Amino acid sequence: MLFHGLFIIYMENFEDILKLVTGNLSREEKKKVIAGIHDKKGNKEIFKKVKISWAFLSSTRKLSNYEIENAYLKTHYKISGKKRKLNTTLEIVFKYAAIIVFLISLTTIYYTNKQQFICNDTQTELSYVSFITENGQRSKVVLPDSSIVWLNSGTTLSYPSNFSEQNRKVNLNGQAFFQVYHKENNPFLVQANGLIVKVLGTKFDVDAYPEKDKIVVVLESGKVELAHNGFESFNYTMKPGEKATYSVANNALTVNDTDAAIYSSWKDGKLIFRNESMRNVVEKLRRWYNINIEVADEEVFSSIFSGTIQNESYEEIFRYIEIVCDVKCKLIHNYEEEAKPEIIISKK
Repeated sequence: MLFHGLFIIYMENFEDILKLVTGNLSREEKKKVIAGIHDKKGNKEIFKKVKISWAFLSSTRKLSNYEIENAYLKTHYKISGKKRKLNTTLEIVFKYAAIIVFLISLTTIYYTNKQQFICNDTQTELSYVSFITENGQRSKVVLPDSSIVWLNSGTTLSYPSNFSEQNRKVNLNGQAFFQVYHKENNPFLVQANGLIVKVLGTKFDVDAYPEKDKIVVVLESGKVELAHNGFESFNYTMKPGEKATYSVANNALTVNDTDAAIYSSWKDGKLIFRNESMRNVVEKLRRWYNINIEVADEEVFSSIFSGTIQNESYEEIFRYIEIVCDVKCKLIHNYEEEAKPEIIISKK
């Protein structure tokens, strides 16, 4: 395997640092990894390279393992095959090219389900392409079938490398708005914690953050069918303007009418709250601004909030929440590297 030796040496540190860069660590885990980075010079170097390379990978077409390895070998041969010493600029370019190839290999391993398939006595591995948005970020992805997906903060969207117009399946952890390219007789499938959203051509929003005990699907236009991997009898066909809330623990589905445009306004850079419970407001603002929010008093959750957030800073929003919700919001600015600002909310 490409870079196998480096993989063995760096995998433990790399996994933790990659989780830190992509926002997939709890608060306590994050503190521990940051402390480890400061303690060891080698970890600092890995951290810097991962940040640089991950930024590159986030805006670059995903290559297959064959393309990566072939491109690397060709580049390595052309450069190392020359007897003369590399100039400084070329050394730097090659250094970071190698890092990027290395990280592509590792992230492919890291975000690949280890599923093996036997075909004609030949063992092949099915890899997955993943798109990740950290907390505080949102992005737009165009899939190979021309479908468009907007990813909200803290979201991972993945699909198998054999994704095609005849085989359209994606996995979702987080929240995404889908504008699906219509393909007759070839439905588009979104899988989220057991729930399956089957689509022929439509616009809809799926909220399926893994730490929550529910999945919410809001249909803006077209038609989608809801099914479940573990329950054959589970089936519901949604109509435009409906919000379907699925309880993971109870396998129960609740359907209500809603304003789909307001619900999915996040993809246009806005958060619209209409008589929303403070519990939901805190959850959304935590991801939206990538900040830590601590609720010191459970009575805070009894408050209801309405408002629209677009270009405001989190300081402005929490000052406004103080006024309309009769709560106290203490802002703590943390100036340490990689540390998040913190808000403590309590009743007045």
